[in-house]
Formats: sequence, structure tokens, C-alpha cells
Amino acid sequence: MNRIKILPETIVGKISAGEVVERPASVVKELIENSIDAGANSISIYIKEFGIAEIKVIDDGEGIPSEDVILAFQRHATSKIKDEKDLQRISSLGFRGEALYSIANVSKLKIITQYKNEDTGTESYLIGGDLVSQKPVVTKGTTVEITDLFFNTPVRRKFLKSSYTEKAHIIETVQNYCLAYPEISFSLFIDGEEILNIPQVKTLYDRISQVFGLGFTEKLKFKTISKGKYKIELFLGLEELLRKSRGRQLIFVNRRPVKDFSIVNTIYKAFHINQNHPQFFIFINLPPEEVDFNVHPAKKEVRFRDSRIIHQLILRMNEYQFKSSMIAEEKTQWKINERINGDLSSISQIPVFYTESIFNKEEIFQFFSIGDAIVVIQRTDGIVFLDFHAAHERVNFEKILNKMSEQIVKLTFPHVINLNPQDYILIKENLHILNELGIEAEDFGENSIVIRALPEIIKYIDIAGMIENIALTLKEGTSTPDFIEIKRKIAATIACHSSLRANEKINYFEIKALLQELERTSDPEHCPHGRPVRKFISLEEIKKWFLR
Repeated sequence: MNRIKILPETIVGKISAGEVVERPASVVKELIENSIDAGANSISIYIKEFGIAEIKVIDDGEGIPSEDVILAFQRHATSKIKDEKDLQRISSLGFRGEALYSIANVSKLKIITQYKNEDTGTESYLIGGDLVSQKPVVTKGTTVEITDLFFNTPVRRKFLKSSYTEKAHIIETVQNYCLAYPEISFSLFIDGEEILNIPQVKTLYDRISQVFGLGFTEKLKFKTISKGKYKIELFLGLEELLRKSRGRQLIFVNRRPVKDFSIVNTIYKAFHINQNHPQFFIFINLPPEEVDFNVHPAKKEVRFRDSRIIHQLILRMNEYQFKSSMIAEEKTQWKINERINGDLSSISQIPVFYTESIFNKEEIFQFFSIGDAIVVIQRTDGIVFLDFHAAHERVNFEKILNKMSEQIVKLTFPHVINLNPQDYILIKENLHILNELGIEAEDFGENSIVIRALPEIIKYIDIAGMIENIALTLKEGTSTPDFIEIKRKIAATIACHSSLRANEKINYFEIKALLQELERTSDPEHCPHGRPVRKFISLEEIKKWFLR
């Protein structure tokens, strides 16, 4: 009896869809990429019920020839790749030939398209990847309408997050392509409400201003550097745009939004960022044959032929003064013609060893500071490694959790916070949670909220940064949000903002008070995020190391 079998096409399609179509935002991403590849100047996106009921994308691109419409829904059908050599120099966004095939297999899909050189177009309707009807039409560009997403894969629906989380992912996806393609106009409507209306502009600076507001963009610093066919443009938010946790850190490689933590780390090294987190947009352009986007089915990751060039150029950026981002598009750039031998380890380090001894009549207490947030405390029976930031987080977390609704302070001047559209949707739909936590907040319109009162314990922290991080917490929420769990996560976020930071000097009295408060918490061994707070090594164990 044969145990190895060829899978039916229906199962193959659903497996492929599982790799490419993770959530409604994945569908939006793939359809926008198709529109961009079709040469669209204008792209409109319409969403109903966070994408489950409907996703409609309309563009004014060149359209699909009638004879190719059905071919477009076959697996590995693409107009972007002709031979194996093309895989080495990919310049289009959609090239794997899986997007439409995968989307069609888990939805009911209608496409209305007309090729620019034809007198009539085609309207096709597919259910679960099977063609149901097809007829000629007269139209312009292409409209793809997805309804009843995941209707035949109900398990996938169960894994989706809350409605506002899925909407936030959709907004984030559209924002990313807005940033990468300032020459294209974008509009986004969710349940009839206009979320984005972004007309064409000429510069990256103008596009960032459209999406995030001029007030935010004016605080960004700009640098650009080039070497041969490599060019990097960096908009970097320092000083008042620093946050206590990672916020907007967007990387674009040849206009694709990607994830690459090594690039993030190099930016931190280049600008000596040891505390708090900058907000930045980095646009990297290089020859297509020097980068491989064929690493991940959803093209989220990249592989560089020589990543050292990228990292060395970023490191060299700090050798020059910042330009105002207002002149981000000037032709004058720094040219690096000499050979670069950048050393990633050449950045100055934090002092590793700091000691302080306290002598009094009753005890001898000594501690050593190692790294940026760890202290080693000497005791008569051994030593304790303490992460003082994590310890302070635990203490503050329980204070905040237990006292958030107490001692509410009315602000003399209400604080208006401008948010990007993604964060605004998340916060607006969860204002009741903020109010139950003692943060008196209201919708102020135009992607803004107004804070009128705060709990006493958090009134001095960075309110805007806190709200942005609360939005991030909500975005990562579950499909069935639980108020108690969300309250705990938000309290943990606020505790992080109000705790001692890495690199801060801490003295004997602060450590002693911190340890005393830590012992009174419900879990002195872990921070609110679950990381360990301390590690004790007994003197007996240390002696065993040396066979004593």
C-alpha cells in the first residue's frame, strides 16, 4: 500500500494560502503590490468588517489582457519572471505567482479588469479558486473584490486577532506602501469611514508629513549617503522622539517594507543610542542583483549578497552633520569613493564596571554594576545578580495595577495627542479601557485624542509615548480581548515607562529600598513581562566551582 500520495489541488491551494495569506492585511498587501506593478497612479482600498466581509482594491493601472485573466489565478503564474536569470535581479514586487492563486483559494473573488490596449475587459468570479462565471465588460484599470475571506478555512478565522487589531494591521500595511511610493495616491476606507487620503507628492519628506503629520516630521533629522549604486536615506527621530520602547522603526529595501534587526542594531551603534529607542525611516536602494527577496513566501525578509556594505555605510553616516529633513530631496549627497573598512565593534562602549561600597556600624554592603542594568550584590551567603530595571518594573507594575483608579489628577491644560492613523484606530476603539484605568481620554478627531486627567502615579511620564505603546499593546491583543488581561498589559507598559532605565546610576539607598519593595510584591522573581529579575548564587555553589 502506497503511503506517499500527491496532494489534491484543493489542499495544495489552502497550504499555499496559509503561507501567503496570514490575515486580511496580507490580502491588502498582495493586491497593492499587484497594483503598483501594473503602473497605477492611484490606488483605493475599501474594507468591511476588518477585511473578513470585504476587501476591495481599485487601481488605474494597465490592467490584465483578457486571455491572461484566468491564467493569473493559476499557481506560479507570473508575468514578472521569464527565466532563471530573472530570479537574480528581481525589480518587481510580485514575482512568485502565488498571491492571486492563494487568495482565490480561501475567498470569493471577483476581478474586473481591462488591458490598456484592448477595447473590452473581463469580469471573472471565483469561489474557492474555481471559476464560476466570466463575461466581457468595459472598464478602466483593475478592481479586485474579495468577500467572505477564509469561508472554507474556519480555523484560520479563529486565529485572527480582535477587529481593531486586524484593522490596525491593514492601516499599517497601506501606510508602508504610502511611504515607499510618494508618487502614487492612496485612499483607505474602513466601514465607510475615510482613514487615509494621501495624494501624490514629490518627496519622501512630504509623504512622511502626510502620513504622520508635519509636527512629527519637522522633528526628524535627515542623512543620506551613497557609494556606487548603493544609496541610503535616513530620517531619524532623536531627543523628544526617543521612546522607552520600540515604536516607528521602518526599513525599506528597494521600496519594499522589510524586517531586519541587524540594520536596526547598526543604527543604534552608529548613533551611540544606548538608552531609549529612536523612531526612524530608512530607505535603502541597491542593484536588484545584490539582494534576494525570495527568502520568505510573504517577502518579509531579505538576504543581501554583501550586507557589510549596508552596515558600513550606516556606520559612516554619523561622521557627517544632520541635514534638515526639509531638504531631504536635494541632489547634494555625501559620496564615499574610498574603500570602506568599517568596524562594527568600534563604537564606544558603556563603562562595564562601577563599584560603590557602603560602610556603617551594622553591615558592610558592596555592589558592582556590570553592563547597563545589572548590579551584583555581595551578601555573606553568596551573591545576587539583580536587573534593577526589571525589579523596578515589578514594583511599579503592582502599584499601578492596584492604584490606577485612585488619586486621579485633572490636568490644568488638557493634553492633545496626535497619533498616526493606525494607533488612532486602536486607541479610539478602546477609550473605555483607558478611562477604566483612570486615564480620562476622549476622541478629538483628525487622528487625535485629548487627555483630561491621569492617575497621580503616571502624571510625570511621557504621555504621548505611553499612549503609542498602549496602542502597540492593543495591536498585539487576542481575538477575544479580556479587560483584565489588557489592563495588566497596559499597566506593564506604563510601569516600563516609569521605571529606572538602563545606564542610570543607582546608589546603595535606592537598591536597599528597591529590594525591600520588591519583597512585598506578589512575584519578586519576575518582571511584568515574565523576565527574571534576579539570580542568587550561594557561597557553597561558588566554592564547588573551585573544588573546595
